[in-house]
Amino acid sequence: MSGLSSISNATDGFGMTREAQLLAQALLNHHKTVCRSRAQTLSIESCLIPYGDLFESAGMAHLKNTAGKFLREIAEWCSENGWPPLNALAVNHATRMPGQGYNDAPGCSLDHWREQVGACIQFLDYPDTVS
Repeated sequence: MSGLSSISNATDGFGMTREAQLLAQALLNHHKTVCRSRAQTLSIESCLIPYGDLFESAGMAHLKNTAGKFLREIAEWCSENGWPPLNALAVNHATRMPGQGYNDAPGCSLDHWREQVGACIQFLDYPDTVS
């Protein structure tokens, strides 16, 4: 949805803004096509997705500098459902690590990030769609 030009404060029944829903769907698609299809042979590094690529796949490249807000919403959605944090797959292109805001997201810790990525990659019960 490339027509989004500003950050929305409106949420729906899932408690996520439309932007967070679009990013969550992009992460679900990435997990399904990249991570889940080769989970047994896949390295953690090859399953990560840089923020810019994630936002571009969601049609919101212009909002990539606001990643933290939306990724926290996704972490909360995952936490509420008892899932590993899907947002763990999203990283800074240069460092290949999540930003400092990762620690502020529910169920997320930079100290345990690699384990959280591994759990995310191996998890098979994410839904196919956000809605």
